[in-house]
Amino acid sequence: MEVAGTPRVLGPLRLETGPSPGTLTLRIGRDVRIGRECILDLADDVDGLVELGDGAQLQSRVRLQPWGGAIRLGPGAQLRDACELKSKGELTLGEHAICGRNVTLHCHQAVTLGDRVGLAERVTITDSDHANDGSDVWFMDQPVFADPVVLGRNVFCGTNVVILRGSIILGNAVVAAGAVVTGGEHAGGWLIGGIPARALKPLTTTEHDDPTLPLR
Repeated sequence: MEVAGTPRVLGPLRLETGPSPGTLTLRIGRDVRIGRECILDLADDVDGLVELGDGAQLQSRVRLQPWGGAIRLGPGAQLRDACELKSKGELTLGEHAICGRNVTLHCHQAVTLGDRVGLAERVTITDSDHANDGSDVWFMDQPVFADPVVLGRNVFCGTNVVILRGSIILGNAVVAAGAVVTGGEHAGGWLIGGIPARALKPLTTTEHDDPTLPLR
């Protein structure tokens, strides 16, 4: 018999580790749902934290990599099929934040998605990159530069958006499909688009937003 609030796991939660994994702390709230073929991937010699708030949902084939950092999902947050979240810092999704299929979140220092943020399919967010000075030094051996990324409450990002380190998008903004946000602060309540992304127009209420009016 299931007790009200008991987490539901639809398939084995697989653990992947190297030869000397650190300690994983896993906190699961009430009514959490975890789909099939989900993976917890631990790095060697560092500890990690995964926190799933009440009612959080992971669909199938989600990969969580708390590589010395924390991954925190707020109440009602959703990770849809084939999302990958990697954190060496603080990766936080707010209440009812949604990541569509094949979203990638890469956190070296801090990535914060506010309450009710929505990411459509194949969105990529990263707060870091490797230097590349044009020399023969392999890029993976070059320094890492990181700056926090913040998406405010109710920001929506369309399909294939890329958000790079140092980007701050204030609440109620919409990032158009295919846009590349290359850092800096972007106004709330605006449509943002292009490569590099810039503010295109304010998202003001018009008569067409009134559901009592006929469509034209």
